[in-house]
Amino acid sequence: MNEIVEKLLINGGVTLEGHFLLTSGLHSGLYFEKFKILENPRITSLLCSKIAFHYAAIQIDKVIGPTTGGIILAYEIAKQIDALTGIAEEEEKGKRVIKRGSGVKKGEKILVVDDVLTTGGSLKATIDAVLASDGVIVGVAVLIDRSVKPLNIDYPFYAVYQKSVENYEPDECPLCKQNILLTRRGGKKKIKN
Repeated sequence: MNEIVEKLLINGGVTLEGHFLLTSGLHSGLYFEKFKILENPRITSLLCSKIAFHYAAIQIDKVIGPTTGGIILAYEIAKQIDALTGIAEEEEKGKRVIKRGSGVKKGEKILVVDDVLTTGGSLKATIDAVLASDGVIVGVAVLIDRSVKPLNIDYPFYAVYQKSVENYEPDECPLCKQNILLTRRGGKKKIKN
């Protein structure tokens, strides 16, 4: 299955090579342009169905995702499994809250989802927000797991696609040392090292 998804990502222009500044502040030679997936409802639905199928035997009351990509996935997965959805919004750096809609009720069974896992920061903050609301996490899922280190969570974890990608601290980045132009995705201008 990983090879089929990999081909889909490459052919869809999702997988990019170069020198990229990630949201985490780390640098990488490989970038996943997740919005190339999320802009296509058919592909998003197909990939989300893999997550829905994986957790089909578990009761899920609500699917929660962090802003922005995670919200789209949470909605689609919730639609496929006939559950509700919720948003984990960033309140301050590294802290998320679930306050729109019905929030999370004590004891609700929650599936936490996100688009791309690199360091796990947004997933962990979303997990913390669910736990702060007394929700019960029954699983955690991502479309793409590009992490090198395990997430270290105590919940069933599933990734539609896994590819370990080395990331670098800016002062240790071999791409910077080669003077390869650093790019920040998301419509922002290229920046020099």
